[in-house]
Amino acid sequence: MEKEGCNRVGGGILGPSAADQDEDMVDEADQPQTPLDKVDNALKILVRNATEEFGFIPLDAYQGVFNLPRAKEKHTIAVRSLDCSRLITIVREFSTSRGMSSATAERVIAVSPIDYVPSLDRWKIDFKSARIARKVVESMRSEEDRHLWRAYDLLQRGQEGSALAGLIFETIVHRKFSGSSEDESRPQPIPMRCDKCDPPTFSIDLSSSSPTPGTSLSSFTPLRPHARTVVPVNLADDSLSDVTLDTNKYYTQTTATNSLFDSFTIDHDRDRRTVVISIFQITISPRHGGSADGYHLIRKIMTHVGKLLEETGLDATIKVAYFLVCPEGESQHQWQMPADWNKYTGIYDHRGDAFYIDIPIPVHQQTSFSLF
Repeated sequence: MEKEGCNRVGGGILGPSAADQDEDMVDEADQPQTPLDKVDNALKILVRNATEEFGFIPLDAYQGVFNLPRAKEKHTIAVRSLDCSRLITIVREFSTSRGMSSATAERVIAVSPIDYVPSLDRWKIDFKSARIARKVVESMRSEEDRHLWRAYDLLQRGQEGSALAGLIFETIVHRKFSGSSEDESRPQPIPMRCDKCDPPTFSIDLSSSSPTPGTSLSSFTPLRPHARTVVPVNLADDSLSDVTLDTNKYYTQTTATNSLFDSFTIDHDRDRRTVVISIFQITISPRHGGSADGYHLIRKIMTHVGKLLEETGLDATIKVAYFLVCPEGESQHQWQMPADWNKYTGIYDHRGDAFYIDIPIPVHQQTSFSLF
């Protein structure tokens, strides 16, 4: 049986990236340090935290290190004031004049050249950090569906706004899966085909009518007729105190480093003695990958669920199901699982079947003009 001892701290599991980031600092901590060394290590930690929070713009990082309360206040105000309309205005202004006059844009938006077309003046607009993007998604969840769909339709038309369009779509899916969307339709998951490689690639061709053998959703479906409570979860927290066996919760991540999945639900079928953890990856790309760090987080959730079952005296098998969620339009989709798919599965097995969910775009929301 393979063990994860090197990745386990205080009952929780750390992903390799987190361990790698701190490895040099741990080694230095084991050596005799001068006062100057201690100051240098402290600054390294502060700079890393600042860049993760506010991005890599030097001024933002400087303010995040030397005036953190003020930096957080300015970014919080900017995020709260950023709605779909303002986001469209920011992208339109940059697309037409290559400039940004908004103070909100200055604090949360970053632009970078697209290096695979060096002969053209092509740029990509994105948020300064993954944490800022997460906060914007959470803030925009209160917007109406029609505003979100209009913003998505406009932003995905041009290269500059494609990254932002992906975040808008993620917001739409969070609303739909939690039951806060005005659209009450519930698209049915479609089994994806597994190529049985190591690691596997799950794929689907919507233009083909042939069924995919060997996969089944059994008696549950992740899309419920009733609403679920949205619960933000910090998966870096070992306790996972907000995660329960309550099937009426929809968990979104507050951590910004996991690229394997965006949200999850827990469905407990007492009659069948089964707990299914549904893992959702939300993307507008027909091809997706991910980081093996996600496996550690899934096993961490499974470990927590196992403890909850033990505490309540319940006996159940814990399973995992993967769901790739995309907007309609592309007929072929692939999810390439990262390395280590078949590792560390002795106690809690993170492997499972994969399914595809096609989110229809409302026809009346589609615009007849281009933003760019």
